[in-house]
Amino acid sequence: MSNSIKDQLMALGLAKQADKPKRRKPVGKRPVRTARAPCEPSLDQAYRLREKQEKQAVEAKKEEKRLRDLKNQRINKEIQALVDAHKRNDPKAEIKRNFMYKGRIRSVLVTAEQLKSLNAAKLGVVFLRGGYYLVSPEHAEAARTISPDHVPDLGGAEPDDDGDGEHKVPDDLIW
Repeated sequence: MSNSIKDQLMALGLAKQADKPKRRKPVGKRPVRTARAPCEPSLDQAYRLREKQEKQAVEAKKEEKRLRDLKNQRINKEIQALVDAHKRNDPKAEIKRNFMYKGRIRSVLVTAEQLKSLNAAKLGVVFLRGGYYLVSPEHAEAARTISPDHVPDLGGAEPDDDGDGEHKVPDDLIW
């Protein structure tokens, strides 16, 4: 038995069940959508897309670095083979020959005969893994074709490039 009076009266047939009011649908009108346009991504989708793009950019940088490292290893191996076969460094050399390389003054130890040959461009210098090696000019050019960054320019600045203009500094002037 139900507890409400309404239920008891309906059971006895003394009360009618009230009809619930029906909802009317608007005729000819569409319901108003509050959702965004279908081409605009949600905030979560935008964050996921951005994270995916950032991850792809990081992976692309890693791949680029890996390829660059492989290329540098290949170049170093080729130059190492060239230097090992044709280097002319003398372990008894005591004279320092200074030169500019990558914006800094560098030096290589040479003998007196090698110094004369180096100044006369009959010898060349090749840089490899922190060391400077004396080689013949042909082998220095071969190393330059492999990688121009591994062969320092020993000639220094050209006379026209030093900015002295009409007042050239004599070659025999000692400072």
